[in-house]
Amino acid sequence: MTGVQELTLDDIRIGDTARLTRTVAAADIDAFAALSGDMNPLHVDDAYATDTPFGKRVVHGFFLGALVSQLIGMQLPGKHALLMKETLEFKQPVFIGDTVQVDGAVTSISTSANIVAIDITVRVGDRVVATGVVHSQVRTIV
Repeated sequence: MTGVQELTLDDIRIGDTARLTRTVAAADIDAFAALSGDMNPLHVDDAYATDTPFGKRVVHGFFLGALVSQLIGMQLPGKHALLMKETLEFKQPVFIGDTVQVDGAVTSISTSANIVAIDITVRVGDRVVATGVVHSQVRTIV
């Protein structure tokens, strides 16, 4: 598990942040389509996508959701996290070749339930392409 954070609830503070950056490749979207079964031609067919208002293939929204999951499971909180709830609102499309930046910021901590709330903002350059909230349980280490 190289690179995974091992934060406990005691390590996390309101205002803590994490960031993940990834450039989306066509192979990523093809693999995600195969794994998810979402073979909508808007995502997987260049010829079809060219004739849509987008003009090219659009990245699956839940590919972005998977990047959020990576942020939670690897960085904040990391190894001891169990993602309980994720909501995302997709505001603008993401395209193959875009560099996506996923930012998370801790907004609340429930010590009685061991749950942290993390606001999520997904950007491509200056464009906000998605926003949301994650609730993650942080396993107690004994």
